[in-house]
Amino acid sequence: MKAIIKKYVMNFVWIFLFAFVALYFSLKGEFHLIMDTIRNAKVNWIIVAFIFMVVYNLLEGYALSIFGKLYNKAYSFRQGIVNSFCATFFNGITPFQSGGQFAQVYVFNKQGIQPSYSASILLMNFIVYQSIVVLYTLVIVLFKYSYYSKNFSEFFSLALIGFAINFVVIVGLFVGAKSRTLQSFFVNVVLRIGAKVKIVKDYETTAMKVERHLEDFRNELKVLQKNKNILITVSIINVLKLTVLYIVPYFCAKALSLDIAQLHVSEFIGITAFIYMITSFIPIPGASGGSEGTFVIMFGFLLGGVGAKSSMIVWRFVTYYLMLILGALVFALDPQINRKE
Repeated sequence: MKAIIKKYVMNFVWIFLFAFVALYFSLKGEFHLIMDTIRNAKVNWIIVAFIFMVVYNLLEGYALSIFGKLYNKAYSFRQGIVNSFCATFFNGITPFQSGGQFAQVYVFNKQGIQPSYSASILLMNFIVYQSIVVLYTLVIVLFKYSYYSKNFSEFFSLALIGFAINFVVIVGLFVGAKSRTLQSFFVNVVLRIGAKVKIVKDYETTAMKVERHLEDFRNELKVLQKNKNILITVSIINVLKLTVLYIVPYFCAKALSLDIAQLHVSEFIGITAFIYMITSFIPIPGASGGSEGTFVIMFGFLLGGVGAKSSMIVWRFVTYYLMLILGALVFALDPQINRKE
């Protein structure tokens, strides 16, 4: 237990260290201008941004409650919300958001859904969410490709790489789950070649993991295909979730009274989608440092240097630090989670 606490304490240290370094270089030379902009912020728009982040977690909780009812008819919307906020907290303090799912399995178990079923819920949720992320971003790329490639050439390329990785992963999972021939080819040919050139360290273990993951993926796809209404409902929820998440920087800019009269909300949504796509591969808890820097660079074109940096501070405070605190409070205070067995 002490080792786990020490690990999370160190994660918090890294989070604040990287955030401090990012803020130092971001604010350097313009500190007083940025602080003046933030001091004059309109609190009502910051509250709106905060409400949207809460709504994001409520939507995630609703999706989890829909899947939860497949295995426990009594599973409630409230329990789904609790699970969502706990995931937000543990995703935020672990590299690559790796701790969120482990925490969710623990919370599901406390809520009356055994680990084998909770793993199925999380996998189905991942399938739908990741599919919608790919489709959502694809629509943005197709409709605004020339605009983003012209004005954000370098970082747009990174966003496209992130999109391509997500696209290949989700398509590969779908095709691998549907085609046992392709699965056999990947396991017996691709992985063996990888083992020979020392990319794959342990062929037997890796092959078993790939086959098990594809089998799990195949089983959950069958569940989703049998429950088309659930699939459609959760897909719509995820579209709303992403829109709610991606629109928050717009409210941050409004809070700071920045000149955005000539800008459309869709521009904020598109750029924010790319920011999340780029920073999802940063191996630091909360993507600290990378998120701040990417936001300033991407939004610098639209909002100017001071505007982008000021918005970044408000955005990061609302979307990350406030949600981290809220998630920690939910995890610490929920009576069902803290019930002694």
